[in-house]
Amino acid sequence: MYLKKLELKNYRNYSHVSLDFDKNTILILGNNGNGKTNLLESVYYLSTGKSHKTYSQDEIIKWGTNYSAIKTLIGSETNKQPECFIEIELRKNNSTRIKIDKAHQGKKSDFISLLPSVIFSPDDLKIIKSGPSERRNFLDGVLEKIDGSYYKQRLQYQKILAQRSSLIKSMSGEFNRGSNSTLEVWDDNIVRYGIDIIKKRCSLLNELKPEFKNYMRSFFKESSVDIFYIFSWDREDTQSNHTNYSGPSAGVRDNFARGDLRKLFYRKLKENMERDLQYKTTTIGPHRDDFIILLDGGNIRFFGSQGQQRVASISLKLCELDILKKNSGEDPVLLLDDVFSELDIERKKLLVKAIGKKFQTFVTATNISYLDKLDLEFGTRLLIKDNGVTVLDL
Repeated sequence: MYLKKLELKNYRNYSHVSLDFDKNTILILGNNGNGKTNLLESVYYLSTGKSHKTYSQDEIIKWGTNYSAIKTLIGSETNKQPECFIEIELRKNNSTRIKIDKAHQGKKSDFISLLPSVIFSPDDLKIIKSGPSERRNFLDGVLEKIDGSYYKQRLQYQKILAQRSSLIKSMSGEFNRGSNSTLEVWDDNIVRYGIDIIKKRCSLLNELKPEFKNYMRSFFKESSVDIFYIFSWDREDTQSNHTNYSGPSAGVRDNFARGDLRKLFYRKLKENMERDLQYKTTTIGPHRDDFIILLDGGNIRFFGSQGQQRVASISLKLCELDILKKNSGEDPVLLLDDVFSELDIERKKLLVKAIGKKFQTFVTATNISYLDKLDLEFGTRLLIKDNGVTVLDL
């Protein structure tokens, strides 16, 4: 899939922008703060129904106006999908109006699967360096793009989790589990929905593992690389032992094969009840799971250099690109937000080689000097200046 047309009204710093594209590589030039990333954000919104920069829809709407509009014409080179015209109107207080081929739609899920995309940005480093929530968000974000039921499953789990944690907050003193049937009901439900989330995350991680290791080894040829899913009840062990970690991934496969994961989850809820009462929350479950990347036996989060961590985040994104293409049968749109400036020349070239020329790619940069050294051919060059977009002559 690729963008043939993009029109923005009252979007961030843009009053009105209208652009036409071929399936080529688009270079977006401009000084920092002029709105290069805003263009990429609008494309990402078309793909996912949300911003990668903010949770507040109101921030997207241009200051002093009461609505923002994104319009696009999507094309397909494989002809598996017909051309599609999408119109999205964003209003204050999270109100959204959607049209697909001029027909009104009721929800975001009606359009977010039409244009698969992957965004690379300097903020991706948080997947590696920050806490477990960033790594969970990565897995969940990919699953929401390829599994239409996953978002609803996760939302239902969050509701059950909130109810169980609210009940725990109301308890005091010693607790006899057998005397409280209400908590048993919430435990049954949190295991039921939690198991589905864990299984889908683990399946995704197992699917991307071989390619992730290949990408990492293309950057670090002599290094050993591995990646494991971490259950919430195993996290303390991984935090206290960052090296030589054999990981629970084998256990994950065994538990799935034996059908024991459900029993293990339920048993861990019982064992951690006193801790739940102490902290007044639910301390066990997929909402506290994680995954770990090992480079030469050490947790890259703690022992990797910034360059190694950057490459790991890029490798994860390349895996996302592969998985979206595999599941949709279409080439995703690729959004590279000032990524090349973070890499040395050798790794810039390796990234360009990994991406190839298969995707419609948007690249933002403050200058073109280092891009000239790479094997990138730009079909369109845009200059962002004074809250406007100018198409440059080639």
